[in-house]
Amino acid sequence: MTNIHLLQAATLTYALAVVGYLLLIVLKQRWLQIAAQTCIVSGFIMQSACLIWRWKLAGFLPVTNLFSTLFFFSWALAACYLYFELRYRIAASGLFVMFLNLCLLSVALNRDSALPTLVSALDTPFFSLHIVFSLLGYAFFAMAFSLGVLYIFQRYLPTQQLPSLSTLRKLNEESILLGFALFTLCLVVGGIWAYWAWGYYFSWNIKGVWSFLVWLFYAGMCHAKFVRRWQGTGYALLSIIGFGVVLFTYLGIGLLLESNHPLE
Repeated sequence: MTNIHLLQAATLTYALAVVGYLLLIVLKQRWLQIAAQTCIVSGFIMQSACLIWRWKLAGFLPVTNLFSTLFFFSWALAACYLYFELRYRIAASGLFVMFLNLCLLSVALNRDSALPTLVSALDTPFFSLHIVFSLLGYAFFAMAFSLGVLYIFQRYLPTQQLPSLSTLRKLNEESILLGFALFTLCLVVGGIWAYWAWGYYFSWNIKGVWSFLVWLFYAGMCHAKFVRRWQGTGYALLSIIGFGVVLFTYLGIGLLLESNHPLE
C-alpha cells in the first residue's frame, strides 16, 4: 500500500461513519453509533499513519501545498471530533463534522499528492509550528461551525440523537476558545518565523491582514458568549459566519489572490 491508498481507505471509513450516523438518526440503534465511531477511529489511525509516512519520506512536516494542507486540516478536524466524543459523548453530532471532513478529503484527493521541496525560508521549526497551530485552530473553528449548524437544527427540528441545546452551546463555546488560543499561538510563532526569515514581525500583505481579521473576529466571539443577546442562536450564527471568513483566508486568498502564502 502507498500512503495515498491509506488515505483513500481512511476516506472510505469516514464515509461509512457518515452513513452510520444518518442511519442512527433514523433507526435509533445503538450498534450504529458504535459502528460509526469505530469507523472514525479506524480512519483516523490510517490517516495518522499516512501523515507519519509522508513526514518520514519528506524529512519535514509536509504542509506546503494545497493537498498537504487540506490533508492536515482533515486530520486535525478528525482529532478535534475524537476529543469531543471521548470527553462528552456527542454521538450523532459527528454526522456533520465527518461530512465536512469528507469534503476536505475529496478536494485533497483530486490534487497533486507529490511531496514538495522545501525552500530555505521554510526550513525551520518555527514554520512547522506556525502551520500546525494554524490548521489546528482552523479545525476547532470548523468544529464550532458544525456545532453551530447542529444547534440551529436541534432548535427547530429537535431529535434525541443529538445533544441538548445547552450542551451544544457549551461545546461550541469551548471550540471557539480552543481555536482562538491555537490561532493566537499561530500568529505569535508566525511573527517570530517572519522575523527570522525576513527581518520583520508583520507585513501588510493581504494574508497577514486577513489573518489578523480572523483573530479579531474570534476574539470578539470569546467576549460575545458573555453577552445575553449573542448567546444561543446568535452565537451559532456567528460560528457559521466566522468559518466563512476562515475559508476565505485559507483558500480564497491562497488560490485566487497573490500573497506570500500561495496554495498550489
